[in-house]
Amino acid sequence: MKSQRIKAFSLLLLLGIIWGSGFSIARYATTHGIPPLGYSFWQSVGPAIFLLFISVLKRELVLSPHALRYYLIAGVLGIALPNTNMYFAASHLPAGLLAVIVNTVPVFIYPMALLARQEAFNRWRLFGVLMGVLGIMLIVIPHGHVNFAGHWAWIALLTPFFFALCALYGVYDRPVNVSSLNLATGMLASSAIILLPLVIDSHEFYPLNHFSLPNLAVIVEIILSSIGYIILFKLLKMAGAVYYSLVGCIVAITGLFWGWLLFGETLTWVHALSVVLIMSALFIVTLRHKDP
Repeated sequence: MKSQRIKAFSLLLLLGIIWGSGFSIARYATTHGIPPLGYSFWQSVGPAIFLLFISVLKRELVLSPHALRYYLIAGVLGIALPNTNMYFAASHLPAGLLAVIVNTVPVFIYPMALLARQEAFNRWRLFGVLMGVLGIMLIVIPHGHVNFAGHWAWIALLTPFFFALCALYGVYDRPVNVSSLNLATGMLASSAIILLPLVIDSHEFYPLNHFSLPNLAVIVEIILSSIGYIILFKLLKMAGAVYYSLVGCIVAITGLFWGWLLFGETLTWVHALSVVLIMSALFIVTLRHKDP
């Protein structure tokens, strides 16, 4: 039992480190000539091909009408819209703060789930939401002569909002007898199909036809994302969705670390306070989920 907990925590930590690095990689790529829409396309099609290969090998590919509808809606809400929005914001915000903002999903999910009657009222979780909102406000509202965020922080908040919508939709309409691997594959493939005509029409398709550090960054992130999905499935099977939800806290912390290490990003005391408030809120909202 103890070894199982250690293994689950190790997977959680590894997943947080992998996903936390993605914000700095995206910042590097989008500030070195790779258009955000083109970057978003590669981060859909690359892992989609990888996971599709695994799904075919495991014979888990489900293409029923219900499953196809789910792939399409979840692909738009859970990948195409939030990821593209995040990559547009990546070149305008410090990678560490972007990691914190994007991982405020639980703060959005709880009030939305209350409205959708998917959750019961809990005063501690509501307190956590209010704490998270206060932390977010400290980031997005200008203060003094320094404001890292500007209007791009408000735009970045659309990403956790879309993730929250996708999570609620996933609970409401998830097809039965379809594995998490299959769902992720279908979502990514749908996102890639949706983004392809957009990147072509906007002339933001970026061919990876030569070696350069930005191109290498794209490939590295594709590999890391694919590995992350594999870890995700193992973690869900081993410890469940609730334990997995704590990964957002680790992603935020590691995102701040990678931003400091790679770009020398530092926080004002106001931003540091906002990070503490948001991290505390995430712990409260996720850990109190079972309380009546």
